[in-house]
Amino acid sequence: MHKFCCLFLSITLAAPLSALAYGSDNPDYDQCILHALGNSQSSFAAREISNSCSALYKNGAMLLPREKAYHLCVLQNLQTVRGAFAVNEILHACRRQNQM
Repeated sequence: MHKFCCLFLSITLAAPLSALAYGSDNPDYDQCILHALGNSQSSFAAREISNSCSALYKNGAMLLPREKAYHLCVLQNLQTVRGAFAVNEILHACRRQNQM
């Protein structure tokens, strides 16, 4: 039992480090962040943009087509939004358009 716990713990601890390493060597992700966050007007919008860049360029192979379309919608429409209400409305519209 003790060996299993140690193995599980080492795998769990190694996973986030490998994810960080992958993100630093991903030029598409970096370009998404640089392009989409350059005109960001709110921290809420910036978080959602960052989440969409991450989904598309770090986990894109696992996304369904409608999920990819949702994240593209977010990236196309949140870049210059200032208020939280507008961010929420755009997120809802992107979800509705892409059956999320």
